[in-house]
Amino acid sequence: MGLSGSADQEWWAVLGIDVIRASWKARRRLLMRRKLLSVTSIVLVVLGLGVIAMPSVLQARAAAAQSSVVMRSEREVSGWSNRRAEGKLKEARAYNRALAARGQYIFGETRDPFTDSTESVSDKTYESALDTGDGVMGSIVIPKIGVNLPIYHGASESVLELGAGHLYGSSLPVGGADTHTVITGHRGLVKALMFTRLDELKPGDVFRITVMGKTLGYRIDRISVIEPSDVSKLRIVTGEDRVTLMTCTPYGVNTHRLLVSALRADIPAQASTSTGKGLCALPAPVLMMYALALLGAPLMLQRPIEVARHSSGVMIVHAHGRVSK
Repeated sequence: MGLSGSADQEWWAVLGIDVIRASWKARRRLLMRRKLLSVTSIVLVVLGLGVIAMPSVLQARAAAAQSSVVMRSEREVSGWSNRRAEGKLKEARAYNRALAARGQYIFGETRDPFTDSTESVSDKTYESALDTGDGVMGSIVIPKIGVNLPIYHGASESVLELGAGHLYGSSLPVGGADTHTVITGHRGLVKALMFTRLDELKPGDVFRITVMGKTLGYRIDRISVIEPSDVSKLRIVTGEDRVTLMTCTPYGVNTHRLLVSALRADIPAQASTSTGKGLCALPAPVLMMYALALLGAPLMLQRPIEVARHSSGVMIVHAHGRVSK
């Protein structure tokens, strides 16, 4: 009986060593798998955040480039004599008076099928009006949505890739009675915000246009949606000094045009200079994706270990990740 008990103890001792060895080997394999899983999870999270962040990075770079163009244009004009700048403004006002007198028979970029030239490019008087270099005629700042864009002559695709465009056939943006300026911009570009957030503007919001060192303030009084062929709301109204901002709508569908229209107004200096900052410039869906990714990352990196004990008291590491003794 004593021998039998001694043999049983020796057998359990040998068995216990084998079980311990097997359990630690299993534990090492488990730790390696968990380490690999953690590294893989981190890589996937980083890649996912990178994909989500890429449009915002591109948009930030584009915004910086556009602001640089605006500053360069304003610096160029500041170096001109008053006589030269006033001469440009005088020419633009004469252009607007002639436009109001003869009527607006064309809007936008009609293309000559023989020369492949657009109407605005062919109109040398228009092309030279308010030109500060590289086709820039001024800039527009919309404080509420963080927009600061150069305004170029015309609204061709190549122009709208760079900033806002002045719609040919509308008044030049120098203000005054009997004027209606139309400024166009892209919406929904991956690489630049442009007029993407234009739909967030409401009546009472303000924006400003700077041309030849002169800043003009405008307060929004109406918002409408039109068919692409409808130009009735773009025409000059006697006595009005109006600017309309135009972009495509609905977002991503682009079957109609969103018009945000404003009348000349005195606006507070603070309202005219403050701009949206930081994440507030990002659309809500982008902010939501950031939040979900950041909240989900810690959960992906955590795997709970269940600890239990075998009846023999020996630690056992199960293949699926549970540890027992």
